[in-house]
Amino acid sequence: MARCRRGSLHGWKGCTGFRGELLPWRLRRICCSSQTEQLWVLDSVPGEVQIDNSDGEVERVLQTLASLPSSLPSRKWVVDHMVSLGFSKSLSDWIGSNLKKDNEHVTWAFDLQAATDMFNSYRDRSYWGLLENPPKGLEISIVQAELSDRWHPEDVQRLEALSRRGSRPDAGKVSLHVLPNSGHWVHVDNPKGLLEIMAPNFLSTVQN
Repeated sequence: MARCRRGSLHGWKGCTGFRGELLPWRLRRICCSSQTEQLWVLDSVPGEVQIDNSDGEVERVLQTLASLPSSLPSRKWVVDHMVSLGFSKSLSDWIGSNLKKDNEHVTWAFDLQAATDMFNSYRDRSYWGLLENPPKGLEISIVQAELSDRWHPEDVQRLEALSRRGSRPDAGKVSLHVLPNSGHWVHVDNPKGLLEIMAPNFLSTVQN
């Protein structure tokens, strides 16, 4: 999630301080645009993600959705089906909100295969180089869910050290925020708390 000063993002123009060629093209566009002021990362670890370091809930969600037909009876049917498989009601409701009407049935409002590809890409990449040397004028804000199982103490300590470093004249800034009473699905588990973290930062950007 990026916050920009004006209009749309520019294309790749090259960045200093980190190896831009190691970043996915879309993230390169965001981080290297002179218009981007803020980049928010919601409960996503910066390094490569090992499967045995997670409870696999995201994988189970994606696998479950992939096993369903492309045309589904109703939003209620999807929610009830997810709950019957052991997923929480709040998570199932959020999944159901990603459906759109298709004649007498419903279908996904997003590209499921693209979502799976993006998740696999996220697991396989490390962004520590970017966090060590963020582009000048960019603030990268990372939200760590308090109850998330994805975080190693060493990674948290490393982020805390980067956050304490603050901004430098020739580089951007990294900040770390802990969202209480939330697992990985931050927008589902504690949306009010998430808004309380993010809103002041957006307001300060507008005022500046």
